[in-house]
Amino acid sequence: MPWLVVRTKPRQELRALQNLENQNIQVFLPMLTSSKVRRGKRVDIDEPMFPGYLFIQLTDTLENLHKVKHTFGVLSILRFGQKLAEVNDELIVELQKLNEQHSVRLKSAPEPGDKVTINDGPFKGFLAKVIKLDGASRCIVLLDWLNQQVSASVDYSQIEKNQG
Repeated sequence: MPWLVVRTKPRQELRALQNLENQNIQVFLPMLTSSKVRRGKRVDIDEPMFPGYLFIQLTDTLENLHKVKHTFGVLSILRFGQKLAEVNDELIVELQKLNEQHSVRLKSAPEPGDKVTINDGPFKGFLAKVIKLDGASRCIVLLDWLNQQVSASVDYSQIEKNQG
């Protein structure tokens, strides 16, 4: 049986997953772990790889489609015109292997005290030290510029953590 794509209500993937599993429907929700900054501290958060979507495999399609459509947390079953959106079994198997072997990690945020190299922007090539996290995607770094300590706000994508 092919895997079908289910569209969930906003931020209700886990609710839909639980309710579908309670109906003995085979469900797969690929997750990944990402680092977010919350209240100035870095925390690891598990979140859906495809926000708003999960995959199901039905044994009796016609009977269960009605059940799925009326499950709490489910918005609809994805279709292309009258045809249900199907996902190749090999893709689901690969996603499941990836989930089982290790949690997928996004590039993590730096931590205060980390020594970094700036790879982009006006301070490209400078060595710096992270002194403070500034929101979800920026940090304040301290660097030597013209024999003075200067602080600058940079995006995480502009820096690379030094090894050692």
